[in-house]
Amino acid sequence: MNKKQKQLTVQWYPGHMTKAKRALQEQLKMIDMVIEVVDARAPKSTRNPDFDRLFAGKARMLILNKADLADPAATKRWVAHFAAQGIYAVAYSAIGGNARALQKQIEQAAAEIYEKYKKKGVNKTVRTCVCGIPNVGKSAILNRLIGEKRLKEGNKPGVTRGLTWVRLSPYLECMDSPGLLWPKIHDERTGAVIALIGSVRQEILDEEELAYYLIRLLSEVCPDLLRDRYGIEEIPEDAYEALQEICRKRGFLMRGGVADVERGCKTLLEEFRNGKLGTITFELPGEV
Repeated sequence: MNKKQKQLTVQWYPGHMTKAKRALQEQLKMIDMVIEVVDARAPKSTRNPDFDRLFAGKARMLILNKADLADPAATKRWVAHFAAQGIYAVAYSAIGGNARALQKQIEQAAAEIYEKYKKKGVNKTVRTCVCGIPNVGKSAILNRLIGEKRLKEGNKPGVTRGLTWVRLSPYLECMDSPGLLWPKIHDERTGAVIALIGSVRQEILDEEELAYYLIRLLSEVCPDLLRDRYGIEEIPEDAYEALQEICRKRGFLMRGGVADVERGCKTLLEEFRNGKLGTITFELPGEV
């Protein structure tokens, strides 16, 4: 039995994002450099397309966070890809990453700004803004850099609501900012990816359809991980049938041998988000 594939529509742009964007725009005249945080599993899909216009003329740096969950070889390709575009990018993991090394990389990215002030005879603090879409780990990174959990963080979107300054050194300050999406997500795959990594409020999502989309993505980018995790020799082309197989392999069965689809969906999504399927990258340079 095949389940007809439905279009997965993901739209979430709550009012606090409009207010946060306005507040951020008012602070931009104080900002010397923008540090954009993206998810290393999807470095293109997790970049807000509005940021190029919003931060036009500002020095930029990219942090590919959650690198521990992404394929290391793919992450290296992305760092090289951004470097070729003239964007200084580094890979990092807020869980277990070397915060001191990251601070040195941020200082390296800000070196030209330091020098510009120095030539004018000014020992001015360089002010940076840490931005990104929800749940990519902005606050977690800043907490690691300052060595204490001063900023509120959590594995869900919408935790940070206001702008907060932290000082990393006498000459370097960072401003934490709320996660910002863009008002209309036109591409289904992009919407699915940012939903899967937790950048959208889960209550608005159809969990079953999201699980089917995840199966289709995994079948495309890393089928071996899906086969190995659930002991499936051949992944059915139809995502509904694949989920039925996962339920059978895991023993998620109800009376009469009927697959417990709800439990199967929850388990698949949780195991993906917890990194139990292995290191996964959804997109590569040149393919998206």
